[in-house]
Amino acid sequence: MKKYIVPTVIASVLLLGLSSAFAFNDQATLNSKIPNLDELKSQIPKTLQDAEAQILPARIRYLMYTNDGSHIMWGFFGRGYFTGTDNLGKHSWGIYGKGIFAGFYDNNFFWGKYNKGTWKAQWLFDEQYTSGKYITFPLIAVAEATPIPQ
Repeated sequence: MKKYIVPTVIASVLLLGLSSAFAFNDQATLNSKIPNLDELKSQIPKTLQDAEAQILPARIRYLMYTNDGSHIMWGFFGRGYFTGTDNLGKHSWGIYGKGIFAGFYDNNFFWGKYNKGTWKAQWLFDEQYTSGKYITFPLIAVAEATPIPQ
């Protein structure tokens, strides 16, 4: 039994170091090629209601969450705009496109990058750096109603 303790401890330390390196790499990746944040802010609708109006008529649903599961957000997106509500009841809205998203969360500005089901952001959920995953749901197709034969 004792002969397995040292290799287990060594493996644990290596894995911890690797996860720290990946977390640092996320922040470095986010900070590389920072977009013009003033330009992004100017494109964001002023209110949640304005963003919602821009999304209509096609609203696609999404669910996003942090890697540690402490924050979950769900909402709608379409036509380059999104709205959402998180598990704390706080609202978010903003813009997205070309792998970058930006908006307001609880009236505080944030921005981030997304790609293939993963995202990283700065200042989202009132945290300096956050990251996680997202999934989208297909648009619900509304079929033309056909009269029921009498």
